[in-house]
Amino acid sequence: MVLYLLLSILSAACLLIIFRYFVFWKIDTMHAIIVNYWTAATFSFMTAPAENGRKLYMIGEFWYVSLLIGLLFIVVFFITAKTTQKIGVGVASVASKMSMVIPIGAGIWLYHESLDVQKSIGILLAIPAVILTSKPSKQQEGVAFDWRNLGLPVLLFVGAGLVDTCIKFMQHHYMNDDNRQLVIMSIFASAGLIGLFKLLFEVIVQKKHLSIRSIGGGLLLGSTNYFSLYFLLKCLESPGTESSTVFALVNIGVVITSFITGLLLFKETSDRNKVIGLMLSVIAILVLSVQFS
Repeated sequence: MVLYLLLSILSAACLLIIFRYFVFWKIDTMHAIIVNYWTAATFSFMTAPAENGRKLYMIGEFWYVSLLIGLLFIVVFFITAKTTQKIGVGVASVASKMSMVIPIGAGIWLYHESLDVQKSIGILLAIPAVILTSKPSKQQEGVAFDWRNLGLPVLLFVGAGLVDTCIKFMQHHYMNDDNRQLVIMSIFASAGLIGLFKLLFEVIVQKKHLSIRSIGGGLLLGSTNYFSLYFLLKCLESPGTESSTVFALVNIGVVITSFITGLLLFKETSDRNKVIGLMLSVIAILVLSVQFS
């Protein structure tokens, strides 16, 4: 279980790091994202090609939900890339992980889940955590605070929360043991299909070119994206583990790993606000995810 946990944390953090390197590699982020989803969809289908092929007709039951989630996926992935590149790896990681407060709120409202003191404290801690870690340090932005930069992690926070909420809706109403792989594949493929229309528009109308670098970056991103989910599922399937513990450890691990990576690899600066925000984010994740006995 420990090995899968470490691999899940590392692969999820690598997604953010790969986005940052796209700048240095001069890769078109959107083109790479489109290739990424087709790569991830292919990986999903190839887990059991014969069985998945026989069950393709089942997609007709939930294709419209997959299409909506696919649209959100590609939009949120693009915002993640921009947040990572313009503000930093740690900020993007915290904003995406803190978005768990949105599906929690949806669960309370839509599925009549309880709202206890633990959940309330976690939600209240999450908001200032995102704001504090999103504020650039003076070394990064001079003296003035740039509210345009703050908008990116806020959009990421909302968008990622909507993705998780829609996935929960899909699981509650449509997903079962018989079609789980098809649901995952259809979401990836829907995101890839939506992205393909944008790619064709850019190539045909705007005369842009799909470079070998973008294809290579998309293959790298897509394989990492798939394995991030794969290792997370292996953690959840490990005997004797609880999902709340797994999600808490993975979220905390990704936040801390990506934040440290940003400092070491990309020379991102840290100040008191970011340190406090990071501490609040860890506390909020613990409060929201860990089942205290």
